[in-house]
Formats: sequence, C-alpha cells, structure tokens
Amino acid sequence: MAVVILKLIFTTFTTLFNMISRVILMGTAHLLVFLIQALKIPGEAMHVALEKVAETIKGYLKMFFEQIVYEVLIYLMSTAFDAVKQAVRESGGFTKELLAGVVEQISTWFGKMMENFPEILEAVREVISTVAIDLWKNYVEAIMFVKKNAI
Repeated sequence: MAVVILKLIFTTFTTLFNMISRVILMGTAHLLVFLIQALKIPGEAMHVALEKVAETIKGYLKMFFEQIVYEVLIYLMSTAFDAVKQAVRESGGFTKELLAGVVEQISTWFGKMMENFPEILEAVREVISTVAIDLWKNYVEAIMFVKKNAI
C-alpha cells in the first residue's frame, strides 16, 4: 500500500516538475525570440539585457521555491504536532501498554518498509531519471525554438 502511494506521489511530482520546467523554458525561449526580433541591437547590449532578465527570473524562481519549501515544512510540522497532541489527549497519558504498542507498530512498519525497499528505491531512481530526461527534452525544445525563430 505504501509503495503504491509513493508511486502516485512520485508520478504527480514528475508530471508537475515537467509542466513547470516546460513553462519556464518555453516562456524564456519565447521571451528571447521576442526580444531578439523586437530590438535587433548589438550583441553586447543584448547580452547585458538577457543577463538582467535571467537574474530576474532566477530571483523569482528562488523566492517561489523557497516559499513552497517553507509552506510544506510548516504544514508537515503542524500536522505532526497535531497528531502527537491528539494522541496524548486520547490516551490520557502514556502507559507501558501504549508504548509497547507503538514500538510494535513501528517495528512492523519498518519491517514492511524494508520488504518494499527495493521497490521504493526503484521508484526514486525512476523519478530522478524521469525528471532529468524531461528537463533535458524541454531544454532542447526551447533551444531549438530560439534557433529557429531568432534569426
């Protein structure tokens, strides 16, 4: 069950990453083509302008991803603390039986995870390779668009 959920999460992540990278790369390619066609200025001035555009985009992306990571961490920490608080409320205090049950469940869960570890490792490898391949394809497509339309 955990492997299926992980694979679903990984598939969603790779699809989302592919869409975001495609939008960013193709948007940048269209912007470059527009700038080249509209301005037709000497190469040195264009280089400076493109550097400024690249710095601006990098700044926005960095801020965007930092905000996402921050929100995810806050959500995870809040959820974990809420779960612990709820467990403490429901149990009325920790007892030996509760601790024994928790230890047993953790060991059972860990045992199941170790059984599924090769599948999980394969899924992680697949995610990394898919992300790299999709990023490369989107990059090549954006470069080809610029080469075709910038002249």
